[in-house]
Amino acid sequence: MTVPYRVEVAGRPVEAGTGWRLTWVDRAAGIARLARGERSIGVVVEGAGSRWFVTIGGRRIPVAVRTRREQLLAEAEVATRGHGGPIEVRATLPGLVVAVSAAEGGEVAEGDPLVTIEAMKMQNEVRAPRAGRIGSVAVATGQPVATGALLLRIE
Repeated sequence: MTVPYRVEVAGRPVEAGTGWRLTWVDRAAGIARLARGERSIGVVVEGAGSRWFVTIGGRRIPVAVRTRREQLLAEAEVATRGHGGPIEVRATLPGLVVAVSAAEGGEVAEGDPLVTIEAMKMQNEVRAPRAGRIGSVAVATGQPVATGALLLRIE
C-alpha cells in the first residue's frame, strides 16, 4: 500500500519533478546527486521525521514531508492559532476513547493532553490546540468515536 505524502518546500506544496533521479553518494552523511539527462546537481539532505533541509547550490531549503494525517493535524493547528473564542476539538481519526484527561471547568495550557483515542492498537493523544477553560466534555472513556466527532469545547 502506498502512503500519500504531501511535500512542502519553503512552506509551499510541490509535486515531484519528473525525470529526476536521486543517487546517494554517501547516505550516512546525507550527500546525494540529482540527475536528469546530462544535468547533475549535488545536494545535502539533513533531518528526520517530517522536518528536513535540502541544500542545493549553497541554498538551504526547509522541506516538510507529511502523511495525510500529519497534514490534517498541521492544518488544524494553524486554523486554531489566534482563535480567541470557543473552539471545538474534534477527533481526527475513528477509534475508542481510552482516557479523558480534561474535566469540565478545568484550565488547560496549549499542548496539554485532553483525550486519548485508541485506533488499530495505537494510542493517539489529542492535545489542547491553545490555552483556555474546558467548557464541556462530549465523550467518556470506553466510547467509540468517528472521525470529526466532537470531543470537547475550549472557551
